[in-house]
Amino acid sequence: MAIKMQVLHYPEKGKVATIASALATEFQAKCDKIPPAYGCTRERVVFIGISSKTKILDDALSRFLALLNREATQNVAIFTDAPEAAVEAAKAVITEAGANVIDVKTFKKNAFAFLTGVKPEEMEDIQAWANGIVAQVQE
Repeated sequence: MAIKMQVLHYPEKGKVATIASALATEFQAKCDKIPPAYGCTRERVVFIGISSKTKILDDALSRFLALLNREATQNVAIFTDAPEAAVEAAKAVITEAGANVIDVKTFKKNAFAFLTGVKPEEMEDIQAWANGIVAQVQE
């Protein structure tokens, strides 16, 4: 049974965008950059990919995360290569807005931000994690 979901990523390029695209293809969901062309509306789960070098959230990302209330989505799952402080800040903004942060999956950052390659075993690991999240919210 399909559930209503979206896969979003910030920034527009790089490894996080490649992973987001693969997850969207696997779940036949919409994939978009943050801020998306169309906002979230009553999504069961939103997967958000965040890539950052700094411990501080970018302003555009933070403003979008603050919109993730119960009308937008019930659950958020984050996949990221950002520093832990940035991830904790993102979780705090999402929780304050009213959505549930169901889980966070970290992956290794590429040496150069413009590289988009993801190793097959790394992609399998992230897809298995995402399948677990989907199974959890379907229960």
